[in-house]
Amino acid sequence: MIKEQQSIFNQYENVTRQLERILSSSDFSGTPQQIAFLKYVVKQTLAGNADKIKGYTVATEVFGRKSDFDQSIDPIVSIQANRLRLAMTRYYETAGKNDPVRIDIPKGTYVPTFTEQSPGDRLIAVEHDAPFNAMATWPSILVRPLVNLTAHEKTNYLAVGLTAELAHALSHYRELRVLEALHRDKSSPPHNPNIDFVIAGSVSRDPEGVKVRIRLEDAKKGIQIWSGKYQGDLEVSEMISFQEDVAAEVAVRVAGDNAVITRHLADRFRSKAVPDITTYEAILRFWEAGTLLTPQSMETAIKALEHAVARQPDYGQTWSMLAAQYADNYGNEVTDLPTPLEKAVEFAQKGVSLEPTNRRARLILAYIRLMENRLPEARHEAETSYNLCPNSLMVLDGIGWVMALAGGWDRGINWVKKAIELNPYYRPWARHVFLFNWIRLADYEKAYRETFNFTMSDFFWEPLMKAAICGHLGRIEAGQACVRDLLALKPDFTQRGSDLIGRYVKLEDITERLKEGLGKVGLNIE
Repeated sequence: MIKEQQSIFNQYENVTRQLERILSSSDFSGTPQQIAFLKYVVKQTLAGNADKIKGYTVATEVFGRKSDFDQSIDPIVSIQANRLRLAMTRYYETAGKNDPVRIDIPKGTYVPTFTEQSPGDRLIAVEHDAPFNAMATWPSILVRPLVNLTAHEKTNYLAVGLTAELAHALSHYRELRVLEALHRDKSSPPHNPNIDFVIAGSVSRDPEGVKVRIRLEDAKKGIQIWSGKYQGDLEVSEMISFQEDVAAEVAVRVAGDNAVITRHLADRFRSKAVPDITTYEAILRFWEAGTLLTPQSMETAIKALEHAVARQPDYGQTWSMLAAQYADNYGNEVTDLPTPLEKAVEFAQKGVSLEPTNRRARLILAYIRLMENRLPEARHEAETSYNLCPNSLMVLDGIGWVMALAGGWDRGINWVKKAIELNPYYRPWARHVFLFNWIRLADYEKAYRETFNFTMSDFFWEPLMKAAICGHLGRIEAGQACVRDLLALKPDFTQRGSDLIGRYVKLEDITERLKEGLGKVGLNIE
């Protein structure tokens, strides 16, 4: 009897410690609602009340639903349970691999299970944090508690929840140091010279619903550099998804590739010589090169990233970015620097091995698998990249682009559409999937209309596709003008066109239709 009581006590202690370990980990991505859910079901189970854990009790005791709660109308519990399961899975795939206790919530129930992980069963974690000397150069952003202007204390949870969601969404952008002020501290924090940016804002309400205003400030200059306004429904059942959507959109607009922060900082470092730049500055060069696609910007980015990986070889992000630059140059031949695809593969695999849960690293590996014609693997890596953070807009346009060109057309196109709708800083070349899809479906009028969105006139793919589409539509003169633009960029395209097209286009129907259209305007590829 004494041994049995001791065993129960040990389990209680071990599971309680494990719960604290999970909740204190930066690798656990649960929202405040999911954290409350997890705490509730674990504590009820440890107290011997597992039989009381039902959808109704969770809804009323955790999510504040009223006594007339009907799960068939309001699926809040099942939605949050699924999201919590995903957050737990990601935690145990990364920081929790060596933890002594595993907490799971099996599908079909909300009652958690507790399993001891013996040392022999535990996996060695391969996730590496960025080296401290790299992180020290990253810009810092303070997320201040949003101010509740609704005049209702009971709606404080809206401001608290959205503040937490903002900090969580920003934390996915690994080149930022995200700081979150305590919500209970009503006074403004003292000036901190080490803070570069501040996110602040308010939550108010009117007869139409909830209004959220967010602004980004340059903390060192004391000026506002961005603001956004969002409208949501007052229904509590809609507030969780509203908070997540707002946080994702704000994060990508503020911290996404070549978005507000990176554009704001880029001018500071543009004149520095490669040997003098930091790892973060090398990353800024990567973003700039991806936007400009000029020989000078790409050469500078490649040299800066090569210098960065030589100086800090244990930082996976720069390996992945260097792989992407090699692959971009291999595919588009922007500069004469030697960038063989084999090296891009090596660098991409190195980046993923160092940071297996880095969304961008997985996307870049997917991109290079596409170029290798390993389409199932490209789709798998794109799906993995997406699933690492389904609610995030970070690199979503790129994930959709790869997925579509690797054969997952509907899924990829939907992701690109979402990214374009919510992210004003999306990559312009992501729209090419729409055009390729219309060519795939032989709808050349819609393909032609999509060419009006072309914005990269120095990029040989644009006159190539426009010439082919004009050929199919019988617009011979316009198509011939595009052929002249194409040959000005690629004088040997007649000899090398099949190879250049094949580096990105893997569907034979699209390839043949491009060649056929080009032939109709007088460009016959050998």
